[in-house]
Amino acid sequence: MIDLHIHTTSSDGSDEPKAILNKAEEAGLSYISITDHDSIGAYKKLEKVKIDNYFSGKIIPGCEFSVAYNGTPIEILAYDIDLKTIEETGIVSEEKFLQRENQYLKTMMSICKNLGIKYDNTLSIAGGKYFATQVLYFDLKKYSENEKHFSTEVWKGVNGFYRTCVNNEGSPFYLNQLKNYPSIREITKVIKKAGGKSFLAHLYVYYAEDYEEFLNSIVSLNVIDGIECYHSLHTMDKTELLLDYCKSHNLYVSGGSDYHGKIKPKVILGESKPGVSIPYEISEKWLSNCRVFDGRKDLTSSHLLAPQ
Repeated sequence: MIDLHIHTTSSDGSDEPKAILNKAEEAGLSYISITDHDSIGAYKKLEKVKIDNYFSGKIIPGCEFSVAYNGTPIEILAYDIDLKTIEETGIVSEEKFLQRENQYLKTMMSICKNLGIKYDNTLSIAGGKYFATQVLYFDLKKYSENEKHFSTEVWKGVNGFYRTCVNNEGSPFYLNQLKNYPSIREITKVIKKAGGKSFLAHLYVYYAEDYEEFLNSIVSLNVIDGIECYHSLHTMDKTELLLDYCKSHNLYVSGGSDYHGKIKPKVILGESKPGVSIPYEISEKWLSNCRVFDGRKDLTSSHLLAPQ
């Protein structure tokens, strides 16, 4: 069993990296990848840790990058990356992230004030890569009187708020975030330079009128190596569709829970759905030849290691 989409306190997850290793061991996972948003901070925390003391499986160095594609924010999962190369690009700068997201937060708080929406005016982001959208949304949900300002879809989940308000030019909450995001071509070029592989993350999380057309347009760019088929927000029918798509288009397959700990309490490490484990076999074709992060000394500690 595997889980190749996991978040820690180095982005918007609630668990420290060592806690993730313990939970992965308890779940009997053979491969994991920590894929924090635009961050490799978890690997820095683990660089001098003896991994075998916590987890007997293998850790594939990874990251989830926010990118712009045709006026839409999407995410690209990077696997098998040389962490030192990624760090040297400056694309995972903690300082730049916090500066950007705190500015977004101030802007949206001002919007709330103008619209008469209740919020905590002391909100700020520090100590983790929490997105402004998340911080504001979960604060707004504390006040039941705010529900009247939003559609049912938006009120029931942060993804609805992010995809249909923050990224909708017709919404008062619209933020032109894409100007700060690399394009899909730019980020996949960086991933390739780092020796890695690029996967489109969670297709059905995005809002698209025609998902097949949307997917075809991305695949036609010839910049991604695979698709995340198993995901906690994909039905099994959708997963099967994506597995068939990968087979017919000669693309690699990945799968992950998108675990965030307490942030997404219903998502279970190692499962795409409750009781549905993510099988190693779907990714064996590429996973067995990846770098394995072993935590020795520093970010250069990744090395090639075939599975036992």
